[in-house]
Amino acid sequence: MGIDPSPQMIETARAADGADLVEWRRLSAENWDATRDGPIDLVVTNAVLQWVPSHLDLLPRWLEALGPGGVIALQVPGNMQAPAHALMREVASTHPRAAELVPALNRARASADPTDYVRVLVGAGFEADAWETTYMHLLSGEHDEHPVLSWVRSTGLRPVRQILTEEEFVEFTSEYERRLRQAYPEEPFGVALPFRRVFAIGRRTGSVSESVSAVVGIDHVQVACAAGDEDVQRGFYAGVLGMTEIPKPPILAARGGAWFASGQAVIHVGVEADFSPARKAHPCLLVPDIDEIARRVRAAGHPVTWDDAIPGIRRFHTHDGVGNRIELQER
Repeated sequence: MGIDPSPQMIETARAADGADLVEWRRLSAENWDATRDGPIDLVVTNAVLQWVPSHLDLLPRWLEALGPGGVIALQVPGNMQAPAHALMREVASTHPRAAELVPALNRARASADPTDYVRVLVGAGFEADAWETTYMHLLSGEHDEHPVLSWVRSTGLRPVRQILTEEEFVEFTSEYERRLRQAYPEEPFGVALPFRRVFAIGRRTGSVSESVSAVVGIDHVQVACAAGDEDVQRGFYAGVLGMTEIPKPPILAARGGAWFASGQAVIHVGVEADFSPARKAHPCLLVPDIDEIARRVRAAGHPVTWDDAIPGIRRFHTHDGVGNRIELQER
């Protein structure tokens, strides 16, 4: 699963996920309810949490969602006191719109030190490893503007760009660039930009037997059909719901049936002698746009029976073409 509040970032990531192995959600880190998706094996966050000033308070909730043996790995820039950022704040403090700019750039708490992350991890009962590395970036001076200014345009300067008009932004960057040239002089090889980054890894101790439940998730749901009805199932799961048929192991393929997957949902269709449809027991599949799915289900000739018995949950029931009950729920 991947989350990001930017629709452009989500679409770019989804396009790169050719195998459709990841469930992409347009969601901010602050609003992700990790415990609802738990227990989780691994959380990776790379150069994200510096944009979340409250992340030291957020991390314990994520740690709570990690199952036995679960791991969290994070990296944040630790260069908020470097001249590149200090000079940006200086220019902002003397700007006519300082009242807006200074709070936007005051993210000093967002990048913590290794000791801070160890404190959070150990306090939650995790094994902790944290360190810092300063990378020496050699930036090319073959640009019209100072290379450090080019470096921060799409990152550190983003809040400034969002507040100022085009004319104000040009004036701001002109003064900022003047100060950068003094702090980061151009050498024959270009400009040296030291960049400190902070890393931390936490591992939950304990075994599965020590947890409340030994069950950590569902691998797949099995439904049945009669021999020869596999194409009917392909028409529903692949044709109507848009799931992808995945190959069965050769030893199992000889038994007939078909497997389908989409995101974290996996359906195994097996051939059953004396098949009788499951009219009560059923899988529940989560969909992002239930009205569109309902339209496609109706268009394919399947029934749509809406059910509002659970407050706040939009869902309906249908069948898969051979009579098995299927629930679709919006997420």
